[in-house]
Amino acid sequence: MSRTALTSDGMAVPGFLTPIVEEPKVPVHRWIALQVELLRDADSRGLPDAAAVLRFAGLVPDAPGGRADVLDVESARLAIAKDHWYQNLTDAVAHGHDEVDTRFEAAADAIQAGDVDALRRLLDARPALVRMRSPFPHRQTLLHHVAANGIEVERQLQSPANAVDVLRLLIERGADPDAPCDSYGGGSGATTMCLLVSSAGPAAAGVQAALVEALCAGGARVDGVDDDGLPLWTAISFGYTAAAEALARCGARVDNLCFAAALGDIEAVRGFFGTDGMLRDGVAPVERIGAHGPRLVPDRIVEYSLIWAAAHDRRQVVEYLLTKNPDVRVTEPCFHATALGAARYFENHEIVAVLEPITPRA
Repeated sequence: MSRTALTSDGMAVPGFLTPIVEEPKVPVHRWIALQVELLRDADSRGLPDAAAVLRFAGLVPDAPGGRADVLDVESARLAIAKDHWYQNLTDAVAHGHDEVDTRFEAAADAIQAGDVDALRRLLDARPALVRMRSPFPHRQTLLHHVAANGIEVERQLQSPANAVDVLRLLIERGADPDAPCDSYGGGSGATTMCLLVSSAGPAAAGVQAALVEALCAGGARVDGVDDDGLPLWTAISFGYTAAAEALARCGARVDNLCFAAALGDIEAVRGFFGTDGMLRDGVAPVERIGAHGPRLVPDRIVEYSLIWAAAHDRRQVVEYLLTKNPDVRVTEPCFHATALGAARYFENHEIVAVLEPITPRA
């Protein structure tokens, strides 16, 4: 039954927690029981992906690359339940009779592997897959899976080099580019775009910006489903510079000082200030991140702009904003970073050298 395998670099292949069953649909309780066996087998082999699943559940392996003891069944059940984003085992049991579509799971594996041919065959055989949702709490469609965010841990660990081809196929087959899912509380921040521009896997694989452009070409609203600039806010807040720049290239509105600063547009930044060095009268206040996100203090927009310019390594903008006497102790509302803290986190060493001497120690 096990399909656990190792690649040449010791990582598990996509689908290492996908049971092989002949039925097109199986109940969640059986699916989880089969996955428990696969996880215990993978853990006994010391697969790094198995360790990642255990860490996500708060079950840290006792030894590098594996556990010092045998992973017991109850711990494995909890890990699998958490991996599917159930709150706990009780929550998973309550949904035990929900149905898992095995073809949907195979398609999700094909997405992670970048196996376009396999994905095409699955969609040819069952076109409804493209509109189907996972039965698990995140309720993601296949298109959401391309973002590699807010789903099962093992499906977030890598994005294929040909992820753009995968995305285009799903769009061609009728995937809704702006559909929300229930990851991270759902809503307008849980579209494929917002998940994508806050996702480490596509960024690490070097495909995040290209996916942004392909998603926009496929009909995704570049300013978000609420027309509030949430995709750009998200990319900026999470520090994904290439994604933010791709959104701007696709026509996202850069209509406030924070956006201009994070994108490094020094001329636009200067344009927000008058000849007296103060913010121009009539500049619309920026009150929050998106229509429903964290609130911003309108009087601290210069400080926020400095922080995000520092995060995105915009030295010219940072130096200009420092002439406006900002309070460098101010933190942004998402990760509570100061400008110096953001520069340090993203290893923008030149910015650190500029900010360190003028930032009081906490």
